[in-house]
Amino acid sequence: MNTKQQQAIRFAQTLALALLILMALCASATAAKRYDVMVQGALDVELQPLLTALEGRKVVQLDAWTFWTGRIGKKTVVVSRTEVGPLNAAAATAIGIRYFQPRILINQGTAGGHYRALKLWDIVVGERSIDFSGVAQTHGDDGSGVRLARWQPMYNRLRIDGREQVAFESFPSDESLVKTALRIPYERGHVIAGNIGSAFHYSRELDYIDWVRRTYKTDSEDMESAFAAGVATAMHVPFVAVRIISDTEWEHPTFERIAGEYCADFVVKMIQALPRNSES
Repeated sequence: MNTKQQQAIRFAQTLALALLILMALCASATAAKRYDVMVQGALDVELQPLLTALEGRKVVQLDAWTFWTGRIGKKTVVVSRTEVGPLNAAAATAIGIRYFQPRILINQGTAGGHYRALKLWDIVVGERSIDFSGVAQTHGDDGSGVRLARWQPMYNRLRIDGREQVAFESFPSDESLVKTALRIPYERGHVIAGNIGSAFHYSRELDYIDWVRRTYKTDSEDMESAFAAGVATAMHVPFVAVRIISDTEWEHPTFERIAGEYCADFVVKMIQALPRNSES
């Protein structure tokens, strides 16, 4: 190989390295942009009004989870399809916070009722969110049956900023976000502040639902809110969950998918009502 060929190879290698560095810097710049709001939904029906309202929409696929970026009014917004369940909710939340650095996080969608005063289409704004799947049982002998009296709550623990572990009976929401949600006009039902329960359950036994409400003080049930709330707490992002009652086992046991659109419509109005850059 002559000198000119060696120089050409070195030049090509240097150019390739420079291109790789440039691509990495571009990717880093994209990831470093801060968004005003990240809003989540597990199901497509919980996202459509948000996607319709999202101007300049672009899709971003990060591994198994899909995000859309754009604007709603004057806010830069990321819409996140978390998919269903705790695993998806926690992963999509952590990835979304790291990549998009949202100033606030709203988890929203459908929920089953736990509080018997709630009606179809009522909305629960979570003053707090709780994982009601955490259970510690005392010993039961063979043949003694499954007895809820032997079940006691078991709570999640977080080591915030690497310090000592802290047990979270529930994850508190940002007070200003709760107040904003409670001010949004809504004609389909009532809007209340409450305790949003989450677990990888589809609870349909009324005695069990009543036990969960007594034990964990839950008003509603979904599969994502508390897990997104826990990640947001650990990563210092202001959070609120907004859930619409799509079914109640005591009065309307049929799951109404259209409720997802009604909740997303409500959250679009909430985002529009937020102060610029989420400043209080």
